[in-house]
Amino acid sequence: MKSFNILNKYLFFLLGLFVICGCGTIQDVILSEPSSETDTAPLRVTMIYPSDCVGTAAYCTAFHIGVRTAEEELGITLTETNGNENDPAATEMLIRDAAQNSELVLTAGYQMGDVLARVAPEFPDVKFAIFDVVLDIPNVASVNYKSNEGSFLVGAIAALKSESNKIGYIGGADVPLLQEFEAGYVAGIHAINPDAEVAVEYISKDATGFGQPKKAKELALAQYVNGIDVIYVAAGGSGQGVLEAAQEQQKFIIWVDSNGNHLAPGIVLTSMTKEIPASVQRIIQEAAEDNFMAGIRYFGIADGGVSYALDEHNQPLLQDDIITTVESLKAQIIAGEIVVPDTVSLPRE
Repeated sequence: MKSFNILNKYLFFLLGLFVICGCGTIQDVILSEPSSETDTAPLRVTMIYPSDCVGTAAYCTAFHIGVRTAEEELGITLTETNGNENDPAATEMLIRDAAQNSELVLTAGYQMGDVLARVAPEFPDVKFAIFDVVLDIPNVASVNYKSNEGSFLVGAIAALKSESNKIGYIGGADVPLLQEFEAGYVAGIHAINPDAEVAVEYISKDATGFGQPKKAKELALAQYVNGIDVIYVAAGGSGQGVLEAAQEQQKFIIWVDSNGNHLAPGIVLTSMTKEIPASVQRIIQEAAEDNFMAGIRYFGIADGGVSYALDEHNQPLLQDDIITTVESLKAQIIAGEIVVPDTVSLPRE
């Protein structure tokens, strides 16, 4: 009897609501619920740069563009912060803090690999993404670019354009990631001119080489004075020093990571581009749509991950026959007819 009375009271209560609010059906009252905050809360994303490099290094600036575009288009809540490549312990604490306050943590650069490998397993419910590092961890998307393939194409351009048959490469740090650039570049040069002389120099053995434009300029000036007429630079913020040397000597430079053709038209021969902003946006969108895919990925020429830049700033430098040759090489790479090396023989000759 008691349960019957409770049921009657419940029905009368619903009927009263029906009369008062004028709802079309009682079902409207029963099923309508206020949306929870978690249904509409924006994805919390933290981007941790390897150092204070946004605006000074094309590499970091490309990631900045990617996350800011995602913020605008996807409505995420974005936090950007800088790691300290000279203090791994401080960077580790920074990643832990980000993991406690974000659903997705992004970072990039070989300097961040060991640190993230220690932290990510501690937060299995947090999604992480790292770029240019191979990490096989269940909650980490490891996004890599076939920089050797893009470097092969610009190496071919360097060989086709060089008049001295002396060509240079300056890297920021003598580490496997930058050696991939070197390997592809040298292979591209020798695919066009097996007799070309290639001078390879690194600014440092470690990440400090990405922030030494003065030393980079000294190395570049020495190469230019010795007859080299094209230098490919993959050195982060140190690239500015090579650019200054190229402008002073009125010789060619090949830029890296993003399109830098506009930096010095007539001097920047081309740029090896990595589609960093697009891949950053892709990872964030996957996480926002609950479609995050952990695992190791590679983006190369075939899927538009890397290429060379051709626009109004360098078009006058690259004659039709040069473009035809490079596009033929590009097609052969996509078809698997050319396999570009990604390692160098050490010690170098």
